[in-house]
Amino acid sequence: MKSVASQIYAAGVFSASVVCAGSVLAEPLPLSRGNYVQADLACGGAPLAALRTYDGQGLGGPHDSKCVSKIIDAHGKTYKIATSCAAAGDGSPVVPTTTSETVFVQSRASFKIVDASAGDRGGVSFKLCAGNK
Repeated sequence: MKSVASQIYAAGVFSASVVCAGSVLAEPLPLSRGNYVQADLACGGAPLAALRTYDGQGLGGPHDSKCVSKIIDAHGKTYKIATSCAAAGDGSPVVPTTTSETVFVQSRASFKIVDASAGDRGGVSFKLCAGNK
């Protein structure tokens, strides 16, 4: 039979590992992979600033590649993410930078994104472009 002290120690180690593991979630966002365009625009001919790409690992813009998005916090369909991109859109290496955003997943094919510095105000909605899954 284990002593009370060893049981308390084991419980503390387990609790600490759960807390540490919960600080960054390794799960992907519940979005379809593909190219997204600002919701009020047509997919064809949209300006680069109106485009986002989700590859199952990261949510990036048209000038980014090799992006990894980590879920920092999740409540329902709202995700706070930190995204780091290790290359420019053409694949050339860059010094990785990390951006923080809040993503409101509306469906597997649409989301609204708010820059963390803007708080919960405003935001831009995006829709999946058909044929780019």
